[in-house]
Amino acid sequence: MRRNFIIHSVSEHLFQIRIAQSEHVFQTAGGVMARAKSIEKPQALPNVRERLLDAAEALFAEHGFHGAPMREITALAETRLANINDQFGSKEVFFQEVIARRAPLINADRLAMLEAVRASRSKAAQIRSVVEAFSQPLLVRSLESEGWRNYLRLLAQLTNSRSVVLLLIAEHFSPMATMFSEKIGQILPHLSPRQQMNAYQLMVSSAMAVFSDNRRIDLMSGGAESSSDFASHHEDMVKFVTGGILKLAEPCAAAQLEHCKV
Repeated sequence: MRRNFIIHSVSEHLFQIRIAQSEHVFQTAGGVMARAKSIEKPQALPNVRERLLDAAEALFAEHGFHGAPMREITALAETRLANINDQFGSKEVFFQEVIARRAPLINADRLAMLEAVRASRSKAAQIRSVVEAFSQPLLVRSLESEGWRNYLRLLAQLTNSRSVVLLLIAEHFSPMATMFSEKIGQILPHLSPRQQMNAYQLMVSSAMAVFSDNRRIDLMSGGAESSSDFASHHEDMVKFVTGGILKLAEPCAAAQLEHCKV
């Protein structure tokens, strides 16, 4: 009877071993199948969207909206062309997203500085503060990364453009344009609406020229100066634009009245 008990125990143990082996084979096969499926359908990397935006930022800054091929962008981002459609849907939306990624940060910086302009100071000091409120955030951001410098080059490229792509990004900058124009008018109430808007536009053009990094001053100076020396060019621009806006508000001499009516 003891012999039968031993045989039964051994048989039961072997049966449990076979079950365990079968479960291991099943689990192993399942793991192999799961890995095979992951190989068959590679998943997009978690940061593919950011890589695409970074690459587009650099190539749009270099070649413009129309001149930057999507294949070059995906090659730089090391991803598939299909990911642009998956992530953004169209080139226009893609471009909007490139602009929209950083625009709120600049606008917040500008607004904080604009609201800090003190009416108790002289008009010249207030106008300088307005110019700095617009441009100083760009200088600070330019020191953060190559991505920011590419973004500023892209904005500089768009500043004097008549491209229809401006309509795609107007929502990010038009409200701020109104606020700056009105602030200039509050400080210098003798300016006409036209002069207020021109003061703003000329400030924008001058400020963005600083960050265009177009190497023109390098050529003009024979290499003695560099267009990437943003800090030096920024200070020159602030003085230049401040003086220009203040000059707009100067009363006209009688002999020149016909040429400077507002």
